[in-house]
Amino acid sequence: MTDEGSDARARGAIEAVLHEYTRRYVARDIEGVVQLCVAPFLAIRDGRAIPLPDAAALRDHFATVIEGYTRAGFAGFGPVELDTRLLGEHAAFTTVRWHAFDADGKVVRDTKTTYHLLRTEHGWRFLSYTNHF
Repeated sequence: MTDEGSDARARGAIEAVLHEYTRRYVARDIEGVVQLCVAPFLAIRDGRAIPLPDAAALRDHFATVIEGYTRAGFAGFGPVELDTRLLGEHAAFTTVRWHAFDADGKVVRDTKTTYHLLRTEHGWRFLSYTNHF
């Protein structure tokens, strides 16, 4: 059982890893994004499950997705709202409302994504994500 202090620390750590994920994602640091994930990984996009069994599959997936966002004109992303549901001491679901920005800083997309995270020996890591679009 967790207490309020440990819950607050877990939420803070999850928020920190989410901000690091965002920084790496925007920097197009594919390897860095992959390091924040656990394989096997499951991506759910457009209602379709995409199993990613290992780090190589994760690299290919994130490289493709990030390149697609770049081609679409998204210059950056920022979390607007976070809603974290702790699942005991070692797992959590975090839903993030994201704003995507163009090169002029204008919001060009407003979406949500839910992440399943696991507390590992290396800190909180992503097990899956589900896009809400």
